[in-house]
Amino acid sequence: MQHITNLYMKKHLFIFLLSALPFALLAQAPKKGPLDGKTFTVEITKEGKKKPINPSDELKFAAGKFKSACPDFIDWGFFAKPSFYTITSIDSTNAAVKAYSWKAETISDIKEVMTWEGTINGEDIEGSADLVNAKGEKKYAYTFSGKLKGKPGKK
Repeated sequence: MQHITNLYMKKHLFIFLLSALPFALLAQAPKKGPLDGKTFTVEITKEGKKKPINPSDELKFAAGKFKSACPDFIDWGFFAKPSFYTITSIDSTNAAVKAYSWKAETISDIKEVMTWEGTINGEDIEGSADLVNAKGEKKYAYTFSGKLKGKPGKK
C-alpha cells in the first residue's frame, strides 16, 4: 500500500514540476538587446520652442527597458514602472555601423502615455516623443537628439 502511495505522490510531483517548467523559463532574464547597456546624453526640445526643456537628459537602455532621466517627465509620474523598448527596424547597409529604429511607451500615474520613437546611427541618436492624455488627445510633442554618453561632440 505504501508503494502505491509513493508512486502516486511521485507521479503528481512529476506533473507539477512539468507544468511549472514553462513559468520558470519565462521568468528568466530577458535576452540582451542591441541597445542594452547604452546611455545617450540628449537635448529634449518641446515642439515650437528653441530652448531645450532639459539640455542634458539621459536616455538609458538596459535589460530590454528604456528610461529618460528628465526631471519633468519623472515629476509627471512617468518611469515609475518599467518601460520596455522594441527595435522596429535595423539598417545594416553600412557594414561598419548599424542603424536601429526603436520605440517605447511610458505610462504615467494618471494614465497619460508618452510614445518615444527614435533612430540610433552609430553614436548618434535622434527622435521624438509625443505625450497623449488619458482621453487620447495629444498634449505635447518633443524632439530629441544627442550622442552616446561619454563621446565628444554635439549633443
